[in-house]
Amino acid sequence: MDIKAAFPSVAKGRLVNLMKVRQMDGDLIRWTERFLSERTVEMIIEGNAMERHPVEAGVPQGSPVSPILFAIYTSRLIKWVEEYVSEAKGLSVVDNLGWVATGSDVNHVVSILERCAARSIEWACRRGLQFDTAKTEAALFTRRQGHRKHLRPKLTAKIRVGSRVIRFNTQATRWLGIWMDAHLTFKQQHNRCMKKARAAEARLRTLTTTYGIVPESVRAVQVSRIQPVAVYGSELC
Repeated sequence: MDIKAAFPSVAKGRLVNLMKVRQMDGDLIRWTERFLSERTVEMIIEGNAMERHPVEAGVPQGSPVSPILFAIYTSRLIKWVEEYVSEAKGLSVVDNLGWVATGSDVNHVVSILERCAARSIEWACRRGLQFDTAKTEAALFTRRQGHRKHLRPKLTAKIRVGSRVIRFNTQATRWLGIWMDAHLTFKQQHNRCMKKARAAEARLRTLTTTYGIVPESVRAVQVSRIQPVAVYGSELC
């Protein structure tokens, strides 16, 4: 579940009060209050600066502090939902919220997820937040191996999230950079990583034939740039 307009929706007063309730360090609370005060926004169109306007809500986009403040702002959400839906566990990554439910019957799992979604929306409405239900995704993972026909009926199950109906993704699902298929074979993850690694290796081969790089340097580049792609799917900086 994706929180719509996450950073602009943060209310300064509610955030500061939440930090006080959680008995955070006084200096940190005062710094946060000052950080979010006396802010203005200015639009520049074709080199012409428009009039500045004060900003009373939200946390600044692009600031490394904003994700931390937003995490504090929504920190109660997962615990609040889990208290009502004990069968589920929540996962939060900045403005994305995930619910994990386990069961032997897909309809039972759907019921758990629907209750999680309803409680999440209720919690968000009380705090001036909204979920972008159009971006909601559902993934079903099963240990049962065999022909895809055993999985197809389960993938037709529907999950009601607000006014929308969500179906389970029939393809691999990307979560935190990892591609996971329904049986968790990670074949797509492996194939995508190897494709990137081969492309990086081809570029390195071109450099060696064109510029005559010594073997030691080639090895260093291979270890630092190609192996991370093959193993983890991303390059190390």
